[in-house]
Order: sequence, then C-alpha cells, then structure tokens
Amino acid sequence: METTNGTPGGSTPADSARRLKDSATTVIDRTKQAAVGKAQEGVQQLASSVQSATSALRRAADDVEGDNSIVGSALRKSADTIEQYTRSFSEGDVSRVLDDVNGFARRQPAIFLGVTFALGFALARVGKAALEQSQNNNFDTDDDPYTQIPGL
Repeated sequence: METTNGTPGGSTPADSARRLKDSATTVIDRTKQAAVGKAQEGVQQLASSVQSATSALRRAADDVEGDNSIVGSALRKSADTIEQYTRSFSEGDVSRVLDDVNGFARRQPAIFLGVTFALGFALARVGKAALEQSQNNNFDTDDDPYTQIPGL
C-alpha cells in the first residue's frame, strides 16, 4: 500500500519523526520523574541526618551552658541556622540556601567552621553506620576471612 506521497507502509517521514520525538519526550519525562523522586528521597534523608545533627548540637549546648554560655549560645544558634537552611532546601529554594550559606560563612566564619565540622562528623557517623550495616547484611557468618571479602 502506498501513501499519498508515494512512501510504502502508510507512514511519512514526518510521521516517523513525530513518533520518535513523542517517544523521546516520554522517556525524558519518565527520567525526570524518577530523578525528582530520588532527589526527594535524598532531601528527606538529608533532613533526617540534619535533624540528628541539630539535636546533637542542642545537647552539646545544654551540656556546656553552665560552663561557657557563649559557646552554648553559639551552638544553639548554629542548630537554629542549620534547621532554617534545611527547611529552605527541602522547600526547593536551593539557590537561596546557597546564597544564605555563603553570606553566613562571611559574617560568622568561626561558627560556620564549627557547624561544618559538626555536620561532617555527623555525616561520617551516618556513613560508617550504613557501611557497617551493609557489610553485616552482605557477608557470611563463618570465620573464614577469605569468604568475607567481596568478589572472592
């Protein structure tokens, strides 16, 4: 069967191009949706980790409050600031968060470094716990050290 333009199969090159474009658009949309879903999961995990870190900062502030009120106040202010940035980040205003963090680092470099250290420490603990849990789930329980090495 020939089409009106003489091409066999009832499909013009324009039709084929349109179908290809539609298929590509569908794939891109699905990929975007998957990426957004993963990003939202990441933001939720980050928020949970940050909540743990801010709780630790507040406990540390309570512990040192009697001995050094300046340090306690700085720790509490750091926890409040971190929560504010996390809220903004989870609401999707990433550029504003980055601008605010940059401004805070310039205004309060000592507190910024302390907060950075505390967050790094908290993330290292979370990473270590996740790694240990992963290793416990993946390895056999026998005592042979060679069977506990992945890939051997």
